Amino acid sequence: MLAGRRFSLRTAVDLVAGAIDSWLHPRDTLAAAVAAAPAHAEEKHMLSRILRLDCATNANLSREDHRRSGVAMIGWTLVLTLAWMGLRVRFGNTTVIESLSPMPFLFATLYSMRYTYLKERRTSVKVVFIGGFTLICAAILLTAGWINA
Repeated sequence: MLAGRRFSLRTAVDLVAGAIDSWLHPRDTLAAAVAAAPAHAEEKHMLSRILRLDCATNANLSREDHRRSGVAMIGWTLVLTLAWMGLRVRFGNTTVIESLSPMPFLFATLYSMRYTYLKERRTSVKVVFIGGFTLICAAILLTAGWINA
């Protein structure tokens, strides 16, 4: 199934989201996997898309999807940065609090994927994908802050 595809962020997100979807809904995804056709035609035109600087677009995304993603990204980054700054004021400048500084941008990036890469996925897959990777990132950052303390 993946033999004809090259590695990209889109393929990696699809692979993880597909694994989550098949774990949560095994009956529904088995039939879809059997009916899926390989995407060889898309690979043939990649060079021409790169030369046109068109390689980052997705045919299934509208201008509204891009706008929603951008608004979500900027909004969540601002809100969570203010929350992080509030933690710094409340608890002081500790290494554990300081280690959470990338979290507003990381969460905003993951959340904005619900309008782009994860647009066609079920809500349960979006929740597990975004929530799971947010918790993994937070755990890694907190561990790094704890080790550095």
